[in-house]
Amino acid sequence: MAYDLWMNTDQEVELLRDWPEPQVCRYLCAKVRRARQEAGETQAGFAARACVPLRTYKRFEANGQATLATFVQVLRALGRTQYLFMLFPSAPTTTVSASLDEKLKRLRLRSMSPR
Repeated sequence: MAYDLWMNTDQEVELLRDWPEPQVCRYLCAKVRRARQEAGETQAGFAARACVPLRTYKRFEANGQATLATFVQVLRALGRTQYLFMLFPSAPTTTVSASLDEKLKRLRLRSMSPR
């Protein structure tokens, strides 16, 4: 099923939130299959490039069954591992800025101090 052909991004996000795991796996393998096909690559050629046995890759594409290691190898072969950091973004670094009152207080103290 070509999920991305009939859904916009907002619809995909909503469905992915609610789908059971097998459906999410089928969705992911459909995305991989489409990327492979758009690149004009055969299953055998792609599996070899991903360093995944052909039988394993075919099983992944057919129903989304694969180990996490296999999925990472597939992502690497697609050139998509640079997006993995987005799964768990770092906490934003915030600089604690002084409040206006604190800044005024420092200015007053500075103006009162002897020079």
